[in-house]
Amino acid sequence: MRLIAYQLHARGSKAIAPISLTARVILTAVTMLAIASGAAASTSPKFGGVLRVQISEHVATVDPRQWPSDSLRAMATERLASLIFDRMVRFDDHGLPQPMLAVSWQHDDNLKRWQFRLREGVKFSDGSPLTPETAAMALQQLLGNEFDVSAISDSVVIQADHSLPEFPSQLAAGRYFIFHTADDGSLTGTGPFRVAAWPADSASKIVFLANEMCWAGRPFVDKIELTMDADPQQQANAIEFGQAEVVELQASQVRHIAQRGVRTTSSDPVDFFALRFDMARPAVQDARIREAISAAIERASIADVVLQRQGAQAASLLPNWLSGYAFLFPSAMDLTHSKQMLTATRRDFSRSTPLVLVYDSADVELRAVAERVAVNLKEAGIAVQLSGQITGSATKLSAADMRLMRQRIDSPDIAVALPALLASFGEPSIVLETPEQEYAAERAPIDAYRIIPLVHVSESYGVGPQVRDWMPPRWGGWRLEDVWLATAPVPAPGGITP
Repeated sequence: MRLIAYQLHARGSKAIAPISLTARVILTAVTMLAIASGAAASTSPKFGGVLRVQISEHVATVDPRQWPSDSLRAMATERLASLIFDRMVRFDDHGLPQPMLAVSWQHDDNLKRWQFRLREGVKFSDGSPLTPETAAMALQQLLGNEFDVSAISDSVVIQADHSLPEFPSQLAAGRYFIFHTADDGSLTGTGPFRVAAWPADSASKIVFLANEMCWAGRPFVDKIELTMDADPQQQANAIEFGQAEVVELQASQVRHIAQRGVRTTSSDPVDFFALRFDMARPAVQDARIREAISAAIERASIADVVLQRQGAQAASLLPNWLSGYAFLFPSAMDLTHSKQMLTATRRDFSRSTPLVLVYDSADVELRAVAERVAVNLKEAGIAVQLSGQITGSATKLSAADMRLMRQRIDSPDIAVALPALLASFGEPSIVLETPEQEYAAERAPIDAYRIIPLVHVSESYGVGPQVRDWMPPRWGGWRLEDVWLATAPVPAPGGITP
């Protein structure tokens, strides 16, 4: 029941205890009666209404089998998929794995065989029952041939020939949604909403309707109208003009928008900006050159000026809120040391071909950071040629000495987040079982200057005055099933409430 979720979150509970169907019905009836009689306080949750959301990305499909490789697009896809599908496991507010479609799990001594017992009585939005066979079929397609997924009795069994120490946390993030494939090939889920209209071709509006059969209870809002491809500069205006209730905000917009009276909310830093070197390029094969580049960058100005204090300067891969040891990595600019390293190379940089720095030209924040990096390196005596390219396009990316990358940290579990982050930067695949291994794995590419961390940036939203219970996890994301809409006057043009 969504009301129970609301009450327990308010008390800081770690998890939502399951309740019987009878209890849900009674609680819903009591809530609706209170609202109808006018006895409910203004802060009591209300059912109904349309929640209008705008995002910048375009999501072509939420099919978990067709997951995007681009970090930002994958994040947007995950947001939409979470409205329709559920996972076996979810994270609580402390980042710990908790039951979702699986009510319990166990493993063998070697952590190679995991058994997840399914919740009873769950149905997909088309009325089909959730069975171990259906869940096993979905997970087999998502996990791939390295895993053997089977159904037994009331459970799903997953086995691999290698240890899976943090497997529940792995299943609680990313593409691992449970889906049912209908006869016509369409997918349905057990989540809080179902798709009523998916845009064809280049259209950009998706309509989601409340899933009345959701096992966790009906969401509060009746409908979500989600607009994709929204112009980042115009999204904040949509809040002020009453055209949307939830919009994405760029880091550089947050302070300005808040000063205009728009309610803003930000996660802990979850987007990681860093330089990755192409070690095959002769110009950057000398580690002293890469070290000089790292020392020349003024991370504080990137975080405080370029990103308007919505970023935290970084010399580590993981932010401190996640690892707890990021402060051990020094991040201060040292122009003197940078020039000393360059002198030691005995290379005449005044006659050298400029280093090529590539960034995603579709990301305005990446472009701004790339320009600041180029200014810093020029001060150290290193010429840089900026090259904006569209990541994910059909055009093959040109060669570059270094690439400015933006990657999402999509799990609050270090043992899951760090290997995924390293893999996205082309580092070897690893399994981490101890804190010592985690720290060593993070230090290795930094100490070798294969990766130069720059900043960690928060995820930010503008939220309309009618929105209540906007309580996403600290690592970002949505919980739109818990959001409800209060009655509020619609602002007139210019943001003035009549």
